[in-house]
Parts: sequence; C-alpha cells; structure tokens
Amino acid sequence: MDTTAITNAFTKVFRNRDPLDLLDQVVTTVITVFVIIIIFNLIQLFLGKLLKGHVSDQRTFIVKKVIKYLGLVMALLFIFNSMGIDTSAILGAAGIAGIAIGFAAQTSVSSLISGLFLLSEKPFQVGDAITVEDVTGVVLSVDLLSVKLRTYDNTFVRIPNETIIKSNVVTVTRFPIRRLDLKLSVAYKEDLERVQAVLTELAVKNIYCLDNPEPFFGIDSFDSSGITLLFCIWFEKNNYWQLKNSIMIDIKKRFDAENIEIPYQKIDISVKNGTETGANNRII
Repeated sequence: MDTTAITNAFTKVFRNRDPLDLLDQVVTTVITVFVIIIIFNLIQLFLGKLLKGHVSDQRTFIVKKVIKYLGLVMALLFIFNSMGIDTSAILGAAGIAGIAIGFAAQTSVSSLISGLFLLSEKPFQVGDAITVEDVTGVVLSVDLLSVKLRTYDNTFVRIPNETIIKSNVVTVTRFPIRRLDLKLSVAYKEDLERVQAVLTELAVKNIYCLDNPEPFFGIDSFDSSGITLLFCIWFEKNNYWQLKNSIMIDIKKRFDAENIEIPYQKIDISVKNGTETGANNRII
C-alpha cells in the first residue's frame, strides 16, 4: 500500500493552521461524530424492535452489525472531510491495497459469500444440533464468515461457511420429534412375538417415548450368533439421551427377568485324546 498519498493528505491539514482554529475544528468534529454514533445506535435499536418476531435473532444480529459498520465508515469520512483531508487519495490507496488483500483472502471472501447463502437458505438456526462431517454440536452463532458450535463434550468449534456449503449438513433437531432406532440381538430359540410384546410394553411405559407414531418392530437380519431385531421409537427432539439411556436399561433388566438371551460370539475349543504321529513315526 502506498502510504505517501495518505501522509501528504494529513500533512496538509496540520501545516500552517492556527492552533485555536484547529482545536475548534477538532471539538466540532468530535461532537458531530458523537451525534452520528448516537443516531446509528438508535437506528439499530429501532430495527431490533421492528424485526423482533418477524426475523430470526441471527438475521437481526447481522443487520445491526452492518448498520454499525456503516455508521463507523460515515463517521470516518465526515472526520476526513471536516478536517480538509482529501479522501480521494486515501480511497485510491485503499483500493490498491484492497485488490492485494483480495487475492490473499480468497478463502475469506468465499466464506463471506457462503455465509450469505446460509442466511438466506436457513438450513439451521441458533440452538439447533447439527452434524458437519465428523463434528456434532449445538449452533452458537451463524456469522458471515463462520458457524460456531459447542460440542456435547463442551468444546468450541469454528467451521468456515465455505466448508459447510461444500459438506453434507445434518440438522438433527430440525423437526419437533425424532426416531431412535435400536438394533437388538436375540437367540434363535427365542419367541419373537414374546420379544415384541416385551419391547412394546417397555416403550409404552417409558415417559420419554411417544405413543404417536407407534413403535415399530421388525427383523433386521439373521446373523451367525442370533437374530438382529430393529425396534424404532419416537421422542421429542430434546430427549435423546434421556430416552436412550432409560430404554436400554429397561430392556436389559426385562430381558434378564424374562430369560431372553442376548447372544454373543462364542469360540469352542476341542481337545482330542490320544496321539498322532508324523513323519518317521515322531509324536506330534
């Protein structure tokens, strides 16, 4: 960035200026800038109340931020103009610097554009639980450059918007209810109708399981050690861990009480009596 033009612009302001006149100009400028800041703060406050209930909190936040920066730019331009600084030289130098920075910040620009798409498309909102690639967490904020998450183990993750646009995003809490799919293995000797009745009874008694839609029972596969069953139950989106932990404990206790066997891989080792001979009648 060529700083010569900017230095010359500021030098002309303070050269051969009467100190009292300069002080009066500075005071007037400060007061005017203060008034500009108050006006833009009032605009932010007014828009916040106007948009409340009609636009998401995240979009309202973005609008306020844009107005804030616009106010700062106008305040700076007023300072320069009131002090007689040639803003064309500064803007020209800044334009050259902007081109150079633009080439060096292509990723940021891409994330900025991606952020605008996210704000318009709204695949998720603040408070939603989402999965991006191998990261799952609750959305803290959706900004112009990135999305910030808090994972379930309470770590902070920042994901650039460009990454989100290019990835498959799963919004776990998009809808009011979710489905929990349980795969359970039972021995081949078990009566599947009795197993279904036990599982259905447990689902009905569980306070986190919804009655509508009804639980689903089916056979997933026949495996070497047993039959894998699929049992699907519905719940309100915020009760995932409560339901999963409680229903798994209930199933284990009830299976033990009903003598329903949960099979596992077994290895049988047989030892034969007697000896065998190999070459040259050697015992092996």
